[in-house]
Amino acid sequence: MAAIAEMRLEEINAKEDLSLRLGDALDIKASIGLAVILFLASQTAYFFDKGLSRPGFAMQVLSILCVIAAAGFAIAELWPRKYVLPQPESDIIPERIKELEQHYSQYADSEINVEKALIKDEIQWAKNRIADNQKKNNTKSNQLNRSFWFTAAAIVLNLLTVITFVKWDAFKSIF
Repeated sequence: MAAIAEMRLEEINAKEDLSLRLGDALDIKASIGLAVILFLASQTAYFFDKGLSRPGFAMQVLSILCVIAAAGFAIAELWPRKYVLPQPESDIIPERIKELEQHYSQYADSEINVEKALIKDEIQWAKNRIADNQKKNNTKSNQLNRSFWFTAAAIVLNLLTVITFVKWDAFKSIF
């Protein structure tokens, strides 16, 4: 029984590690997204400097709004959050061991019972940390998703603006 509980604890700890890594991966994606967003903002400024037709101007106004929204969501994703981590030198565990030793002192094999109960507690604590961290990762993922779609819209608008600069008469002479 103890071996099964220890295997479950190892599995839960691995899942906890994955939840922390997911948070890091989301932050990396948001950082890359911010670089793209800054490029789009620079490109929009360049387009305004070049002079735009009415459709190009309208598209760039929309692009600016998308860039602002995308940047806001990316920054919200990157906003520091406190992840719940296991405490290596916590007073909680020695106190819990004392409680369990007192509780199981009247039973035979009290040490084995304390060990089993402590492993159960550690599994539950890890599950609680995972649930808390997953909530944070879900929020971060939603922010990143919103940032992505606003960034994609700004990219499309900027590409359409590029088309407004094309001299179509030059293409007619080629074909």
